[in-house]
Amino acid sequence: MWRVTENCQKYMIAMPVIQVHRANIELMIAQALFTPAQQKLLGLLFVRINQGFHLNEIMRLTGLGSASAQRELRRLHDSGLIVSERIGNVRRFRPNQDCMVFDELNSLVKKTFGLVSVLNSALAPLQKMLSVAFVYGATAREQEGMDTNVELLLIGENTSYGELLSRLPVAERILRRKINPNLYSAADFKRRLREQQPFILNVLCEEKIYVWGDESDLEKIKHAETVFETDLKNIKFV
Repeated sequence: MWRVTENCQKYMIAMPVIQVHRANIELMIAQALFTPAQQKLLGLLFVRINQGFHLNEIMRLTGLGSASAQRELRRLHDSGLIVSERIGNVRRFRPNQDCMVFDELNSLVKKTFGLVSVLNSALAPLQKMLSVAFVYGATAREQEGMDTNVELLLIGENTSYGELLSRLPVAERILRRKINPNLYSAADFKRRLREQQPFILNVLCEEKIYVWGDESDLEKIKHAETVFETDLKNIKFV
């Protein structure tokens, strides 16, 4: 059973809207630090931190040619950001968890061209229907293990669970993790918030990794009036 934490009390009263664009800043930092090819490699390698990928998988999933992939893998390996090991006749590459900047790099990659990029690509066909989508739970808190499911909350219109679920298997295969989506229309989300449903209140208090939209878009949904609410205000009693 969900229990509303003390920190969630702020969502029970009106609060000033603070627009946060941290995700955009993090993306700019990532783009300044790594080349496009390195972003593709790191984005892929960090979705399977413990298992890794062999060269043919890396080339197929990133679209990089053999020479380019090997050159960039060598640079990342020489810098200590990734390690490799031979298993049978295949050499596999994975992030170096003993690297002094592993935690920071893992967080940066996940929020920019790693987990977010995989989910963003999967949801791209639904972009006109979605207003906000974000990861919450253990993954957003960076406390997940190998088998932790990815908890995904989406707010949008004119889409269905069936259509959404048809888009997720590719992302699940790449991530090798189950994705649990929670889909709401804007009106339904607002109703649940107005009713102070514990699940919604707790999710709003948690760390989030935005896949679509950002904090300001979520605030707009929370504070926007529905057509029904507007009509009620326009009723004149005589």
